[in-house]
Amino acid sequence: MPRTLMSKLLAALLILTLIPASFAFSQEDKKSENEVLKLSLEDAIKLAEENNQQVKLSELGLEKAKLGRQQYRYQDRKAKEQEEELKELGISLEGTFEYDYNTKMADKRTEVAVKLAEAGIDVTVKGIRFGVEAAYYGALSARDNRLLAEAAAQRQQDLLRIAEAKYKAGMVAKTEVLDAQVQLAKAEANLLNAKSQEEKAYINLKKLLGLPQDKPIELTDSFDYKPADFEVTLEELLKEAQKNRIDIMSAQGSYEIAKLDFDLSSKVYPSNTFIYKEKEHAMEEARIKLEDTKAAVEAEVRQIWLDFEEAKANIPVLDKALEMAEESLRLAKLSYEAGLVRSVDVAAAEEGLKQVQLQRAGAIYNYNLARLKLENVVRFSVSGSMAGSSETSSM
Repeated sequence: MPRTLMSKLLAALLILTLIPASFAFSQEDKKSENEVLKLSLEDAIKLAEENNQQVKLSELGLEKAKLGRQQYRYQDRKAKEQEEELKELGISLEGTFEYDYNTKMADKRTEVAVKLAEAGIDVTVKGIRFGVEAAYYGALSARDNRLLAEAAAQRQQDLLRIAEAKYKAGMVAKTEVLDAQVQLAKAEANLLNAKSQEEKAYINLKKLLGLPQDKPIELTDSFDYKPADFEVTLEELLKEAQKNRIDIMSAQGSYEIAKLDFDLSSKVYPSNTFIYKEKEHAMEEARIKLEDTKAAVEAEVRQIWLDFEEAKANIPVLDKALEMAEESLRLAKLSYEAGLVRSVDVAAAEEGLKQVQLQRAGAIYNYNLARLKLENVVRFSVSGSMAGSSETSSM
C-alpha cells in the first residue's frame, strides 16, 4: 500500500477516534455548568471573599499609607542631617515655627492615615461578610415565602376539589365552585409573585458571589427559629462602637489634625489675626463633626437593638397565633364538609393562616437580620443595608 494512502487512513482513523471523545468532553462541560451548586452560608462567604477585589484594594491602601509614612520619616531624617551640617556652620533651624509646624503636622497626618488604613482592611472584610450574609438571609426569606405560597395554593386546590365534588352531589350552589376558583386564582397569583421575589433575591446573591446568573444554586442552610439573648448588653455595644467605628475614627483623626494645627499656629499668630481665626474655626468645625458622628452612631446602635428586641419578642407570640390559625382552618374545613359553613368562610380562615405564616417568617427574618446588624454596627454603619432584601420578607 502506498505510504501516502496509509497516512491518510491513519489520519482519518485518528479523527474518528477524537470526535466521540470531544463530544463526551463537551457533554461533561455542559453537565458541569447545569449542575446545581449547593451553598451553605459559610460556602457563600468564602466564595465572595475569593472573588471580591475590595480586600486587595484596602491592603493596597494600607501599603500606600505606610509608604507615605516611610517617605516622611526618610525626608525628616535627611532634614535633620542637613540641620546638623548647618549647625557646624553656625546656622540652626531647630525651634523655628516652619520646622516644628511641618514636622509635627506631617507626623500626625501619616499616623492618622496608617491607623485608618489598618482599620479599613478589617472593615472591608467584615463588610463583605455582612453583605453576603444579609443577601443569603434575603434569599432564604424569599425561598420560605415561596414555599408558603405553594402550600397556600395547594390548599386552595384541595378546597376547589371539595367544592366541585359537593356541587356534583347537589349539596352546594355553583357560586361555591366559583368562589373556590377565585380563591385559587388569587393563590396562584401570589405564588407567581413569590417566585419572582425569590428569583430577584437569588440574582442579588449571585451578583455578590460573582456567580453567573444562569448558574443554578441551592441554599442548604435555614433560619435560626429559636430566639436567644445577645451575648453583650446594649451599653457594651455602645462602648465598642464608640471605640471601633471607622467613621468615628476618621472624624477623630480629622479633629486631632485640626487641633494640632490650631495649637501650633496659636503659639505664633495672635488671636486678632486671620490665620488664628481660620485655624480656630477649622478646629471647632472638626469637633462638631466628631460629636455629630458619635451621636449618629449611638442612635444607629440603639435603633438596631430595638429592632432585635422587637423581633425576638414577636416570634413566640406568632408561634401561638400560628397554632390558632392552623386549628381555625382545620375546624373551618370540617364545618364546610359538613355543610355548616360556606367556602368563603374557609377562604377567610385560609387567608388568616397565610398572613400569620408570612408574619412569622418576616419576624424570623427580621430577627436574624437585626442580630447580624448588631454584630457589625460596632465597626461600620449598616443603616439602609438590605433595603431591597427586606421587601422579600414582607410580601
